[in-house]
Amino acid sequence: MIPSLIEVIVYILIGCCIQLSGALIGKHYKKLGIATELFLGISAIGYVFYAYPFLNSFIYLALLSSSYFTLITLTSGRKKYEEIIIEINNLQVQEIELQRDVRRILLDITISLMVFFFAILFLVLGPKDSPLKFFIIISLFTAIAEMVKRVFTYFQVRVFYEQQNNTLFIVSKYDSRRFTLEDCTLAQVESKVDVLKLHPFLTLFMTNTDFTTSLHRVLKLTLPGETIYLSIKELNKFKDILKENSQLEEHEQIKVLPFYHKKNLKRLSGKLYFAATIKGVSAYSGVLLLLYYLKAPPLIMIAVVLLYWLLNLYLSDRVLKIAMDAKKLDNHEIISLANKMCERAKIKKVEIYEAESLEFNGLATGMNIGRAMITFTSSTLKLPLHVIEGILAHELIHVKKRDVMWGQIWRAVYLLMLLIFVLTIQKHVTNIDDYKIPLFFAIWFLMIFYPIYQSFVLQWMEVRADHLGSTLVDNRNAQMAESLRILSTEQDKALNKSISYSLSDAEQKKEASSLERDSWIWRFIEFQFMAHPPMYWRVQSLIENDKGWGKLILKRWATDRIKESFTK
Repeated sequence: MIPSLIEVIVYILIGCCIQLSGALIGKHYKKLGIATELFLGISAIGYVFYAYPFLNSFIYLALLSSSYFTLITLTSGRKKYEEIIIEINNLQVQEIELQRDVRRILLDITISLMVFFFAILFLVLGPKDSPLKFFIIISLFTAIAEMVKRVFTYFQVRVFYEQQNNTLFIVSKYDSRRFTLEDCTLAQVESKVDVLKLHPFLTLFMTNTDFTTSLHRVLKLTLPGETIYLSIKELNKFKDILKENSQLEEHEQIKVLPFYHKKNLKRLSGKLYFAATIKGVSAYSGVLLLLYYLKAPPLIMIAVVLLYWLLNLYLSDRVLKIAMDAKKLDNHEIISLANKMCERAKIKKVEIYEAESLEFNGLATGMNIGRAMITFTSSTLKLPLHVIEGILAHELIHVKKRDVMWGQIWRAVYLLMLLIFVLTIQKHVTNIDDYKIPLFFAIWFLMIFYPIYQSFVLQWMEVRADHLGSTLVDNRNAQMAESLRILSTEQDKALNKSISYSLSDAEQKKEASSLERDSWIWRFIEFQFMAHPPMYWRVQSLIENDKGWGKLILKRWATDRIKESFTK
């Protein structure tokens, strides 16, 4: 049974209070703060299982945990904010006035409501005891946290410039930055806010940070690993400050069309479809709500949802292309290289696209070879050609083996098994509360095992793509290992630099390297829960493997997946 609105609010508040209590006490007594959170959390969980029927208790537990972790995301920027405020008070800074227009934040809220419209509608009008309402409530937590943070940032954000050290401070209690203008590699002005590339629900591969407070001209600052957007009121004056930094590239103002312009309608509708279908459960909620009011039998509902899922899988290349704002690559050297490698792989020519992003990545999409495309981020395309060749070879194997399609199928198989388990329990166990303890462990095992199962399937595909991909490049394993090493090194540099802008000095640790063998706990997480094996292992296995793809490397991966997860 889905809890009432009052119960939902109460348990959201309880989850928030648990986190706040620990955070407030932890500011002065760290260990006592942790102990307080543990005590309150265990007490709340115990009460939930005591007060409610077994299956219902999971809903209340999800409300508690979701609100707890959501509040953490809202308060994570507090330390950086306090550190910057102290620093600003001890420096001679000038405030850079921002242009504010309330229509800017209203537009973000409107888009969010459009994305989750059918999910909210199902929550209000859908069948009272539908399990889908549970998933909708949980998915809305992330969306609400994202928008609350954005709204608060809009009203609070201020910008300061300190001339002596040439430092820019972007100050908000929820999201702050501190960086020198020497770190900026590019400064551009856009004629309007391009909300279709800034709204977090409408994008993929996003490395943009949206501090815009107006719909008008926008300053775009490119930093390592991050692009920041600001609405500076007196932009010409601030451009004079930027001109003093000779390393900045100069570009003419970029013309941006309004999101509602007729030339943007296809892009707008595609991004809304992507957000409602892939980033949330809104589209599926709308389909089920329609079938519910048409009084369709359960089997018909399942069949229609399955067909809709297959349709989305079939359209995934087109939808993701719009979501990433990907454009066809016009680099003839890379296109010629891709055509040559397609011949080696014995597959049809694959379209190559570019997406603007400071992330270092490549992505193969499409459910079959005829509809496949490979997208490189703009940062990846700046790497040496032999590195791009290795990454391209890896992605071509994903295309050849139809890994996108099979990844979805294996995910659906697990969800089907989970559904069969639940239906079997409902049919054969007449009094569920008599079996609380074994069912509790069974359900939690199935929930925890899902990411492990998914990781196993996806990592198997990644290892295969590495080692089969190496057969498509001239220098085979050595070149593939070098491609992954350089890709990882550049990504680590950008990520470490980007982290230094947003984390307080106390939160920053030594610079991380994906090529170093980390502590066993992180190796355990990467091997058991992530889509890719650790990069140090991927590079090492390529260097040491001279037998190609086959049983030996598969056995090594399966063995190391266990051994590397539990040994020092």
